[in-house]
Amino acid sequence: MARDGYESQQTGEKIDPRTWRDNLDKPGDDDTDRGTEGVFQDRARNRSAALWVGTHRPALSGVALAAAALALTAVARRRR
Repeated sequence: MARDGYESQQTGEKIDPRTWRDNLDKPGDDDTDRGTEGVFQDRARNRSAALWVGTHRPALSGVALAAAALALTAVARRRR
């Protein structure tokens, strides 16, 4: 994200100062709530593997521990 995040949010399109206002200290769309959609909507994705892993970390940790336990059990049984 640090490598590509800033560059991927830039565009070569010129900004019309009559229609574009900054939103540094107040919302830029007082009259219309545009929500999360913007000029990059066509490139945005609805899913994120990193977000899914982050929100399911406890379950994934449990699965990983169970798999490790099964693998260790299988190795111990082969050595007998």
